[in-house]
Amino acid sequence: MKKHYTFMLLVFTMFCVVQSNAQTIVTIPASSDPTAPTDIFPVIMGDTTATGERNDNNTIYKLENGQVYVTTDRIVNKPEWDLQIEAVDLTDTENKAIITRIPNASGEYPDIMRPEGNVTLRNLWFIAGEKGPLENHDWGKIRYMGDNTRVIADHCIIEKDRGGFFQIRGNNIKLYITNCILRNGGNRRVIQGNGRGVDARNTTLDTLIMRNTIVHNIQDRFFRSQGAMAPHNYIEIDNCTSFNTAGRHGFIQLGRVLTAKITDNLFINPIMLGSSPFYTDEQTQPDNDLHKVITLDTLYENTALTISNNNTFWTQDVTDYWASNDSISTPGLMSTLVMDNLGAAASDAFFEEEVTLNSVPGTILQYVEDLYANPAADDMYDFIVEDASVAGTIFDSGNLFDFSTLDPCYDVSAQSATAATDGGPVGAITFCPALTDVEDINETLALKVFPNPTSIDLNFSFELEKASQVNITILDMSGKIVTTVLQRQFQSGQHSLSHDLSNRLARGMHFLSLQTDQGVMTKKFIVQ
Repeated sequence: MKKHYTFMLLVFTMFCVVQSNAQTIVTIPASSDPTAPTDIFPVIMGDTTATGERNDNNTIYKLENGQVYVTTDRIVNKPEWDLQIEAVDLTDTENKAIITRIPNASGEYPDIMRPEGNVTLRNLWFIAGEKGPLENHDWGKIRYMGDNTRVIADHCIIEKDRGGFFQIRGNNIKLYITNCILRNGGNRRVIQGNGRGVDARNTTLDTLIMRNTIVHNIQDRFFRSQGAMAPHNYIEIDNCTSFNTAGRHGFIQLGRVLTAKITDNLFINPIMLGSSPFYTDEQTQPDNDLHKVITLDTLYENTALTISNNNTFWTQDVTDYWASNDSISTPGLMSTLVMDNLGAAASDAFFEEEVTLNSVPGTILQYVEDLYANPAADDMYDFIVEDASVAGTIFDSGNLFDFSTLDPCYDVSAQSATAATDGGPVGAITFCPALTDVEDINETLALKVFPNPTSIDLNFSFELEKASQVNITILDMSGKIVTTVLQRQFQSGQHSLSHDLSNRLARGMHFLSLQTDQGVMTKKFIVQ
């Protein structure tokens, strides 16, 4: 995806509405003028009356693939209505609809959204905190504020926020992140602790499920839990890939949690600052100032941790640099309380195999070296990577990458290709056609597919705990949607359906993906 980030004044265009099965579809056309992208704020918030009532509580807003949109004010939904935004074509994941900001009438850059109700985001690219070429990005432009709400983000890119990509500011939120890319988080060219993947500060999560997601070029933690007095209920980080993490305050900080599952991930250089950096100012881990990859602040009697089959390693250039700094050593993998909970199972938590990803942005080691040389400098190496399409423009930071070539995969002959708990590959496998051969498991949905193999009809069943919007798609081996089976509301209970393949699918392995308000589940099947 190659898009310039130069945006000027706004022009709002017409939109169309299609009513179907008690669900309103609002398609918002993109502007034909690239200097005046369509503003989605008046469309989405315009469906709310002056007294705060909603004209339709079940509306999906669709944005054109590959086109740029802006919001000139903060989008806020209420618990009574779900905020649902997605690209028109969910199968075209290479051309996502783009949402960014430009200054409003007062010259201020607005927030993008602070939802207070449920949220569903599909196949979107958020350029969250951009406010000019080479400037420090804004902080907290997307925050999830609603207690007891549900957030789904699937096949999204979120980048350029100085804080966290998913800033959780409500309690008991259920958060599902699948097939996403989170990149470029933190302050540019200065040392700051900001720049996180998921940030739960002073809040308690009901559920975090993060699968098949890539996190890279961030200054701080992959996951931060800090300040909340009550424990998170359930945290799952599964088949994710992370690289270029400065790790100023660690990597995965579980804080207080009852159940956590961290499995089948690929963590490359997860803490590049080392185990005891001089510049930590927010350390709340139990091992004093020593950074660990996974930490736990409180061990409850009923804490249950599953940590296994994670390939975690540091490259030689990083360890060589640490050797030149007497106070720096390779960080430990787990804090004492994590080790105490795992017991003998701790030996299965990690393995180490250095693999080379096919095509990803280069190392940010120069940023670490510049930081230690002069942490007060404001002209150090820029760890934020821009698309190569901006070469020679005012957006060119000197750290460029052609994102159309992104290939975060490794050799199929590597140990990691069969090292997951199910015998499949570790890391964000939906981005890797040659490695993909596993399925998501969410037992509460009870998804079944039969017959398998099949040639004509594909039968499937699932179970819902409560009424839910249901999206069912068929994916190819790369994780790309090839067919949308259905998108509609279902009541609670057991459901059985059939889909006529009619020779529409090539022979070989495919995936049936079930996406609901209570989570996501996929099952693989073979077409004969």
